[in-house]
Amino acid sequence: MTESTTISDDSDVVSASPEDAGTPAPPSSHQDSSLVLDTTEEIAEYEREDLEDRYLDLKDEVWRLRRQLNLDPTTGKIPNNGGYASPGGFLKRQRVAVFVDVQNMYHSAKKTYGRNLSYSRMLRACVRNRRLVRSMAYVIDRDGIDQVSFTDHLRYCGFEVRRREVIERMDGSRKAEWEIGMAMDMLRIADKVDSIIVVSGNGVFADVAPLIRAKGTKFECCAFRESMSDVLIKAVDQYHLLSEDHLYQND
Repeated sequence: MTESTTISDDSDVVSASPEDAGTPAPPSSHQDSSLVLDTTEEIAEYEREDLEDRYLDLKDEVWRLRRQLNLDPTTGKIPNNGGYASPGGFLKRQRVAVFVDVQNMYHSAKKTYGRNLSYSRMLRACVRNRRLVRSMAYVIDRDGIDQVSFTDHLRYCGFEVRRREVIERMDGSRKAEWEIGMAMDMLRIADKVDSIIVVSGNGVFADVAPLIRAKGTKFECCAFRESMSDVLIKAVDQYHLLSEDHLYQND
């Protein structure tokens, strides 16, 4: 009797009979019903951002299912080097934590392209096929500017939002920064993840690199090349470049 291909919910290992090894069977349908395509849906009723999020969710689900079937998540083909999901395969599901300097990224996107950054696309670009453990966004509150909808959007994208008000000094100057607070949070979580990713082009974060590496953790950065400090590039283990593909088409 031919043994059928089975997939367990708590394991990525796929077992099959020799004659079926080249053709993995489809997974059982136990996924979230919200990811099932409904051909009767009226697309015109959806906002553009909702459609974008739905598309990215479906794309992530396709990649997850391909890994579960021991396939290359990008192409869907059977790899010839040990597999992605099989024991000993070359894909290690690294645990990563992402820290976003919102002020830096907002001004970088506006100055370079005159548009706003899509935080969901950015998050997927730097995490890729790894496992996201924490994602934190650091926001500066400004007088007279209502940022409630923006911070709600960040939370919808999966970020924990930390906020700080602008401080007015005795001499009348105003100051607000998150660099030290971000660095302290990175160091607190560094020994609990495989890699720390700072989303900023600010060269000051280069000083944090040796402290994070001392904990046995990789340090990466993600930003637009035009605003990424060369000092930061030299300090990190890996950097991820953002482009127009990671911006909203219309603001």
